Formats: sequence, C-alpha cells, structure tokens
Amino acid sequence: MLLSSSTSTIVIGVVVLVVLIFVIVSSITSKKAQKVEQQKRKKVVKEEIKNYLAKTQNIKNIKVEYEKVYARKGVEYKYRDVFDVVVQMFEPKTNKLISTNAYEVEGITTKSGKNNYVTAWQVNGEIDLENTKRRIAIAEKKVKLTKQEKVVLKKEEKQKTIEHKTQVKEELKNIKVEKKNQKSNKDISLQMDKAIKATTVKFIPRRNK
Repeated sequence: MLLSSSTSTIVIGVVVLVVLIFVIVSSITSKKAQKVEQQKRKKVVKEEIKNYLAKTQNIKNIKVEYEKVYARKGVEYKYRDVFDVVVQMFEPKTNKLISTNAYEVEGITTKSGKNNYVTAWQVNGEIDLENTKRRIAIAEKKVKLTKQEKVVLKKEEKQKTIEHKTQVKEELKNIKVEKKNQKSNKDISLQMDKAIKATTVKFIPRRNK
C-alpha cells in the first residue's frame, strides 16, 4: 500500500514537472515569436516613413532610427491601430543628425484566407513634434498636470469622443443609404428585364401550306 502511494506521488510529480516544462518552453517560444514579429513590423514602418519622405519631401538616402513609439488609446482608437512615432533622421555616411520628426502611423488589418490576417502599415502624415512628445509624456504620466490642465484635457477627450460617435453614425448612415440605392437600382433593373421580356414577341416558325 505504501509502495503504491509512493509510485502515485512520483507519477504526479513527473506529470507536474512535464507540464511546467511545457508551459515554460511555450512561453519562451511565444516571446521569441513576438520579438521577431515586432522587429519585422518596426523594419516595415521604417521603410514606410522613408517612402513617405521620398514622395512628399523628396528626401532620400537617409538613416531612420526610432526615438519613441506610442500606441494611441481612447474610444476613437478602439478598432484602429494608430501610433505616434518619433524618429531621428541621420546622414548615412557621417551619421550626423539631420532632424527629429513625429509621424502618425496606422496599421490596417485585412483578412487573407480563412484564419490569416495581413496588416499593411501607412504613414497618415507628419504631426507636431512638441505636441506629440507632450501627449506621450501625459499619457505615460511623466508630466504632472495642473487642475486646470486636467479639466481642459477631459473636455478635449469628451469632445473627441462626441466627434468620433458622430463620425461613426454618419458613416453608418452613408452605408445604409448606399445599400438602399444598390437595392433600388437592382429592383429597377429587374423591373426593366421583366418589361423587356413582356414586350418581346417570340418568333414561332410556321410551315408553308
């Protein structure tokens, strides 16, 4: 009886150890995969910023390094991946700092296949550097606001929420109107087809007597 109890304890201990090893290995693998994906994403965004600079300002052959990347939060960004990206631009040969700029970068995810999703990154535009740094600092609670500034910030956030809701309602309204127009056009097309069929005289060949 004692031997059976010891054997059970050993088996349970081995099972627990195997489970722990599996969890640890899975966690390490997942973290590595996330790190690789993050590095890949950063590289893609860098290239998008370079392409944006080449198209809008004809700036080419520069080195871009990240200074700060911050994911925007709030109601209006619940279903959008929008980032404040602060980058430093260097002259590639001398490594001399040319400028520090801030950009709004958005990731647009679309479904590709049954369970696959693809995210395309785009630069929405250049944004004010000082305002961006301050907004990030406030969000990360690195800057202490006065009571008056907090009141103003809350009012701005409330106004943004109202504007976002209005925008969403307007978009939904436009979608409904578009669907209604499509249905109406389809009904008109079906009615025309019926009218054409009704007025068409079927040719019946006759035998000469």
